[in-house]
Amino acid sequence: MGQLLRRFRGLAIAAIALVVSILLTQGMHLSSEIGDRNAVAQTNAPPPALAPALPMVNGSFEDPQGRFQIGIFDGYSVSSAGGNPLFQAADGGLAYTVAVAPLPSAPTPEAALVASAESTFGAGEGFVAGDDVQPIPGGGIRINWTGRLSQGAAPPQPITGKIFARQRGEEAFLLLVAATSAAEPQLSDAINALGGTLTVP
Repeated sequence: MGQLLRRFRGLAIAAIALVVSILLTQGMHLSSEIGDRNAVAQTNAPPPALAPALPMVNGSFEDPQGRFQIGIFDGYSVSSAGGNPLFQAADGGLAYTVAVAPLPSAPTPEAALVASAESTFGAGEGFVAGDDVQPIPGGGIRINWTGRLSQGAAPPQPITGKIFARQRGEEAFLLLVAATSAAEPQLSDAINALGGTLTVP
């Protein structure tokens, strides 16, 4: 009887060992499948690259006539175009300017600012102001626009931009930002950052 009991115990232990072995093998096979699935999942396309972050504002430009001051992005060149300052990124992807123009008569202050922006920048290549004019904090409006950029013999390329237009007395202060398609994701951040640096005495 004791010998039979010992055999039974031996068989039970062997059966338990067999079950554990089967479970471990299945677990290893399952983890291998999960690893294979993860390997497949890791071959998905990487997320789209984000636009480079804007540089910090480093210094400011003061209008020679004392009409305004505007921040200068670090690394941007400063030149002049049409009597207005022109600030441009080294790669030419983003540029901005400030213009001061008289306010034409119009039914509303917003319409006068739009008309002033159109008369100031409308002579540019393909400049078209958008219809989605939005008010901005502190007074004034934001105007979206599109246009074309011609450089040398290269075919014109589309550009987009935004304008912050504010009235001071009988004049409109127009902060315009322009971007090529590569820099377009930076437009909103750029005009918001620059709008905070534009001061009018």
